[in-house]
Amino acid sequence: MKKKLTNNLGLKLGSLVLAVVIWLLIQSVADPLTTKTLTQTVEVRNEEVLSQQDENYTYSIVSGETARFTISGRSSVINRLSASDFNVYADMSKLSIVDAVPVEITPKAYVDSNVEILPQSNTLQIELDELTTIQRDVTVTTSGTPADGYAVGSTSCEPSLVTISGPKKILENADRLVVSVNVEGRSSDFSEDVQPVLYDKNGDMITAETVDIELENPVRVNVEIWRTQTLDVILDFSGVTAADGYAITGTAYSPQQIVVTASDEDMEKSEIISRGSVTYSIPGEENLTETTEGVFPIADYLGDNLRLVDSDLRENGITYQITVEEEVSASWPVSFENIQLIGENSNFTYRLASGDDTVSITVTGTEENLDSARSDTSQKSQFYLDVTNCDEPGEYSATISASLPENISLAPGQEVAIIVEEAQPQTQTGSQSEESGQ
Repeated sequence: MKKKLTNNLGLKLGSLVLAVVIWLLIQSVADPLTTKTLTQTVEVRNEEVLSQQDENYTYSIVSGETARFTISGRSSVINRLSASDFNVYADMSKLSIVDAVPVEITPKAYVDSNVEILPQSNTLQIELDELTTIQRDVTVTTSGTPADGYAVGSTSCEPSLVTISGPKKILENADRLVVSVNVEGRSSDFSEDVQPVLYDKNGDMITAETVDIELENPVRVNVEIWRTQTLDVILDFSGVTAADGYAITGTAYSPQQIVVTASDEDMEKSEIISRGSVTYSIPGEENLTETTEGVFPIADYLGDNLRLVDSDLRENGITYQITVEEEVSASWPVSFENIQLIGENSNFTYRLASGDDTVSITVTGTEENLDSARSDTSQKSQFYLDVTNCDEPGEYSATISASLPENISLAPGQEVAIIVEEAQPQTQTGSQSEESGQ
């Protein structure tokens, strides 16, 4: 038996070595070595070391808050690993004189021992700072849109004042402490627990771990959802006048409808809600010579109980415009036979003293209105001469009056010279004469 085992021993050993080599080659092809680069937030350990040295000191991170490192090993192992499989931390007990802490990276206990963490040089740079305390009122904000016909009413929270501690340099720039709730589709009151968020004066979120919002429990936010009501807006421009020689050619304002909200009790008591509209007279704009714009502060008009749903409208009000144009004069030729005689006597005839058949009448208005009146036959003008006092033949001066389209006026003081004559008796026809002879 021994002879059989030792027979061709060299060949057998060579075969074994070859088999191992082939196995290693197969493994290297089927499961090769590979690397992966990971990124992880640095955990700060032993922070109490700073307070032990001076309880009035804390720190803020300047750089190195995240670490980037590379691992190596068999692809079957490496491909299953992520950054969370490693401890990435900076030990404050190893703080250097330049306020830097080396970042250490170790695999968690269950990670394959053959996984290698390649050398890295991650460093957490901090800045020592005085520990300070501030207080901030809690601001409630909402996102989303309530159900149709509803709006966010009053909001409140408990606590409404919160103490915050942290590095002085960070908290000096702290601005608002905010709790935000989503009101999408809501149609009734509700309450919600929310973790507050601290913002700086630039509107950026403060996320430093050394900032402590001192709360045992989340902030309790209470939101009332109120019904809404759409109201018409009526602006009265009757007190607005233009200067002599000018005309108001148009008024406009926007929006012409608003949506308000209030508690059920305030809705029932409101005269504005009962009326369904907001009416406001534009105050004494007089003797205008140019187009004028203004703002109606509707939020002030509504008072404390009714609130506009549109926040922009609350701040900016309703804008209005009064369009003013300079008037011009125009001469309109009018046939004398188209002028209606007031107080006409059938015993007299009337004609122009000039011998003409037409009268040139001066009217005033904006160019646009005058052109419109000329081109639109539906806007008929009627002119009148008062001949009531022309009670015997002779020459008279009669005053012109008129009924004109809107925004067109008759120039004042216009008179026309006319001749009044006895009316001639009518001649009888031939047939009438024959009948009278019979």
